[in-house]
Amino acid sequence: MLPLKKFVPPLQLLHLKLNSLSDSDAPNSKIKHAVLYDGNITKFDSRLHGFDIATCLEVIEHIEEEEASLFGDVVLSSFAPKILIVSTPNYEYNVILQGYTPHGQEDDPNDKNLAQACKFRNHDHKFEWTRAQFEHWASELAAKHNYSVDFSGVGGAADVEPRFASQMAIFKRREESPGSVECVSEYKQVWKWSREEEAVGVS
Repeated sequence: MLPLKKFVPPLQLLHLKLNSLSDSDAPNSKIKHAVLYDGNITKFDSRLHGFDIATCLEVIEHIEEEEASLFGDVVLSSFAPKILIVSTPNYEYNVILQGYTPHGQEDDPNDKNLAQACKFRNHDHKFEWTRAQFEHWASELAAKHNYSVDFSGVGGAADVEPRFASQMAIFKRREESPGSVECVSEYKQVWKWSREEEAVGVS
């Protein structure tokens, strides 16, 4: 996790932005409050239970694979958002990003054997999944926790191999209500903004 002092400049900007929106007619002006928590995504905190939508964008590749599986179980079984969006790098796309140049006419830059020779995109990535690996992970989680799942992505093109630079899974809860849970507070609140109160600074 990043030191909390790293969040001070962006939170100051966010504070100013939210203050300006609260005085406008923009749709975002309906925001009543915003909170930042610091915690482990594999731990459950009931204050974040049952939201309409949750996102986990380019995060899971920074933890170990077994923790990524634990995260999926915890978020779908306990946090139980109506919609969960998860994105992670498409390892097969690294051939393009890393500028591989075929050595001969027989070399195909879309060949999966060539893709396996590529490096991860970031030194902090613990893993990067192929499309088959990601879809297997997401499909098993969806079936286990009564969610549907669709796949998409960003960057690249849906109809050109190896498709998207970052792959995305959109989970949708089949049940209307997630049910009640026991109150658990695992996360530390480090920042809060509301219309009625002044924002509490990073502590």
